[in-house]
Amino acid sequence: MSVEYEFFDKSEPDFPIGLFSQTIYFDYFHHHIEYELFYLDKGSCIFCIDNTEHHIQAGTVIFIEPGVSHLVKAVADGATFHYHALVFDPAVFGSKTDACRRIFDKMKIKRFLTIPPELLKCIERMTILQATKSFGYQVQIKSVLMTIISYVIETHQYMEIISDPVFDKKSTSVSAIDTAIRYIQDHYRENICLDDLLKTTNYCKSHFIRLFKSSTGMKFTDYVNMYRIEKSCLDLIYSDKNITEIARDNGFNNIQYFSKIFKEYMNCTPMKYKKNGKDITVPSTIANIGDFTLTQE
Repeated sequence: MSVEYEFFDKSEPDFPIGLFSQTIYFDYFHHHIEYELFYLDKGSCIFCIDNTEHHIQAGTVIFIEPGVSHLVKAVADGATFHYHALVFDPAVFGSKTDACRRIFDKMKIKRFLTIPPELLKCIERMTILQATKSFGYQVQIKSVLMTIISYVIETHQYMEIISDPVFDKKSTSVSAIDTAIRYIQDHYRENICLDDLLKTTNYCKSHFIRLFKSSTGMKFTDYVNMYRIEKSCLDLIYSDKNITEIARDNGFNNIQYFSKIFKEYMNCTPMKYKKNGKDITVPSTIANIGDFTLTQE
């Protein structure tokens, strides 16, 4: 299965939420590093996620986590549908030390959500506010997102993740993979060693490697590199840092290694992406980086 990376252009670098109201969705598997709240308000469509097809009707709400491959396609040729999507970075909840952010990071929200119609109508109204650039629309969009997450908490449409994603030993294979992914997301700027993570689990190295691959579809090494490159893309677009700084700040100690991996993943050089990144909206996924180590020389 071919999977594409979708670059999310927020238009406003200091506002980590994008609100989309469209009739056309990516009809091929893609993923992004942001969360997405998908709401189908008209018609029906086929929503594919985790290699499973779901025939969904108007009123369906789906919560998509970062890195999860998905696509949407029409039920039949000529069939139409309309959806709203809130795409957001967890920074909307504050820094990692903020109480609201810590609560969000502890939750694994259910994929299919039940949201009351009056709250869904708020999303539709936000689309109009955003289109007209009404004063304060950012506050109102954020308020709606926060209200939806509050409703999810109130109605227990989530599972709680045990507090420390690194040092809490998990009792199931799924929670062990969650631990690994959260560790990567928290420490991708550092030299990541798989052996350090294995010390906090009950799995031997060979079993954990097989488990990670079967759960995510990627090698542990590939996932680390993917996440670092995707974070680098954001820095290339939205910061004034030079290429060397961006490589270092995203876990690459060797600029040549960074450039090589970046080109394999994005099909262009970091410099070209910095100049034209907003036009490179759907780069190809990296094909084969399994031979590279997690800790660069």
